[in-house]
Order: sequence, then structure tokens, then C-alpha cells
Amino acid sequence: MTQSASYVTYIHGCNYPWSTDGRTIFYGLDFGANIWGSHLGVSTRRAAVAADFAIMASLGFTAVRWFMFADGRSGIVYDDRGLPAGLDSHVFTDLDAALEMARDVGIRLVLVLLDHRWMFEGVKDTFADPVAGVVLEARLPEGRARTLHSTSGRKALLGSVIAPIVRRYGRSGVRSDLDGTILAYELMNEPDWIIEEWERDVSSHVALPLPFASLAELVADLSQVVHESSSALTTIAAARLHNLWAWDDASLGLDFLQLHTYPDRRRPKVDTDVFGTAAYALGVRHPVVLGEFPGSGPEQHPPDVEPPPTTTELYLEFAVQGGYAGAWPWSFSGTDAYGRVPADPLHAFALRHPTLVNPRATAVLAR
Repeated sequence: MTQSASYVTYIHGCNYPWSTDGRTIFYGLDFGANIWGSHLGVSTRRAAVAADFAIMASLGFTAVRWFMFADGRSGIVYDDRGLPAGLDSHVFTDLDAALEMARDVGIRLVLVLLDHRWMFEGVKDTFADPVAGVVLEARLPEGRARTLHSTSGRKALLGSVIAPIVRRYGRSGVRSDLDGTILAYELMNEPDWIIEEWERDVSSHVALPLPFASLAELVADLSQVVHESSSALTTIAAARLHNLWAWDDASLGLDFLQLHTYPDRRRPKVDTDVFGTAAYALGVRHPVVLGEFPGSGPEQHPPDVEPPPTTTELYLEFAVQGGYAGAWPWSFSGTDAYGRVPADPLHAFALRHPTLVNPRATAVLAR
């Protein structure tokens, strides 16, 4: 466990994986210009996103988990080999805006750099036809897997994309005033689906799974850069409990782990229901956050899923009593079948645990 892990206490957060205006879902579009030549980042929609953050603060959240580059459709400039060459000119404008909005309402961000969909077949890209001079859309047959499979690709991603972000907001960076607003960096959302050795979990959409050692090396390198340059922590999430142990290795430099849980009573063997299992019983040394769970599972869920009758209020109270470092419902955005997190149980939690929540919540409830 890294030295900073000892400072991980209960973190009351939620998932704001991407923004939405109620019509458009901005998956992977919040930071930087996109591959289709437009810029839809949060700095272009600042008032609306700031309103979301004001609501999240009023619900008591002190941390927000937010996807950055997702499947690589925005923010990253690629070279002629398809490897990351750097950040586009809009990324820092958008990230500055995001961090300022979070800071202003007492929220810190967990920045999820990549989604596992980075490795999915059919990830979209564009290229210029050298003859006609027009931009064409393509679908990459192996996603952007080549970046992570090659040493040069991993070095390019870390050196040209990730490190400049960490250092800009680090202790000696141009925006060091925002250093404390970044709670943690997370390399990839739910890597369970893309790891070669985890055959039972590899997604059918992943044509070229990644050896665990390659991803672990990149996780360790990210932790080193973050801890050298900033006060932020590093984390990663296991989508399945049976994979959580793999991230407990001290050599990865992680400060806390996440466990995602979406139990289905129709398929009880697919995803373990951890409700009722204390954090110490998970068998890992790091602090553990329930990084995703259904925000309103009994009422809102996919039609082919039957969640147990565990409400948000029950999950939150269980996490506190069970020794978890947080429980972050999915999701504030409400852009999938699990819907939007309900307000009433969050208000009730704030009344029971005023020292754990954003002061804006208790101020609202005191009116």
C-alpha cells in the first residue's frame, strides 16, 4: 500500500461518467475536440455542466467520477501509426473548466482516463482521403488495442497524453491551484473485460485482449508519475469481485481500489452480491470503494436484469458500517437503463452523516 493510501477515509461520491443535455449523451466528448472535427467539450457548455455540479453538491457529494477519453474519440491527436501523439488544443480548456466548476462547489474529481471500450471492435476513427481530400469515417477492427499492446504505444500514451495532464495540475504545474481538486486518476474503467488471462470475463467485443502484465506495467507507471508530481491518488476498479485481488499488489502503487457491483438474481453466478460483506472480508489490504452500484436498482434497471431489493439508502449505510472507503451510485447522468440516482436517500444520508457530506447539502436541508 502506498504511503498516501493511509489518508483515504470515507469519500461520498457518485458517477458522472459523462454529461448530457437531455438529448445528446456526451460519452467521450466532454474533453477536447472529437474525431468528427467539432468541439463539444464542457467549456462550450459551462453553464449547464456547472448547474449539474451545483446539484451534485447539494445532494452531498464530495467526489465525482468522470470519464475523460473513453474510447479515444476526443482530445487525443494520433500519429500515422494510430498511436497517441499528444493532446489537442481544447483539452486543457475543458479540463480547466471542469476542475474550476468542481472546486467552486467543494467537489473533487476522479478522472477515468480510458474506458474498456478503447479495446472494442469497431471503435470509430476518421481519416483524410489523400486523393479526394475529404474526411472519411472508419471503424477500427481491433479498437485502439495496438496502443496498449506495444511498448511504444504505452510510452506514447503515458508520455504524450497522461503525464502532461498530471504535471499541469501537479504541485509545480501551470494550474497547481487546482491540484487539490483532483482526488484520483484511474487508468481504465473496468479492465476486467479486456485482460487476456481472464477468459471468463473477456468481452466478445474485444478482438485483441491485453496481457495483464502489460496493463499492470502501465498502471504502475501512472502511479509513479502521479505520486511524483501531484497530491492526487491512483485507483482502479474491478468489475468482478474475483478479480479484485489482482490490483492489491503493492508494486502497482495504487492508493485505493474500487469494486463495481451489479448483482442479478436471475444470474447469481455472474456477479457476486457483496451487500452484507464487510470490506475487511474481501481479502485485500487496500481501502475499497464501492465504485459503482445501481443508483435505483429495484425501480430502474435493464429489462433482462432482476436486481436484489437493495436501495441506494441501504448501500450507502452498509458502506459506512462495513468499513468501505465510499459508495458511489451509478449515475447522476442517468443516461442508461439504471436511470438517475434518486435524491431522497441522499438527503437522508446527509442528515444521518453530516460530517461525511458536502456542506452544501446540510445547508440546503437546514432551510
